[in-house]
Amino acid sequence: MPTTTLSSVGVSNPVNVDWRGSKPVTAVVTLGSTSMTTDFTVQYAVDDLQLSSSPVWISAGSSTGSSATHFSSANADGGVTMGFAYPIAGLRLSSTAISASTITLKVLQGAGW
Repeated sequence: MPTTTLSSVGVSNPVNVDWRGSKPVTAVVTLGSTSMTTDFTVQYAVDDLQLSSSPVWISAGSSTGSSATHFSSANADGGVTMGFAYPIAGLRLSSTAISASTITLKVLQGAGW
């Protein structure tokens, strides 16, 4: 399962997703500690990460057309799960605050119907 971890403010390395397969994608974010402080968003790209030198990253919202959903250690200490039913090409984490631990993004993509 592709994974990326972030331990400081900024963005994580991206995780490539097979957008051509058009299979559902699940993103799971876990915090390294329940006592840490963090604020983060999950971002996705529709540009192929292997073909684009500067993909556009979009912060995922809780519903189509909504603004970015920010998660913090106050509301994400049990982890966050997001589902993408439409094709996306990549996922990453973006954090504006992180201390005392790490946040980890795991990506699972369906292989068939």
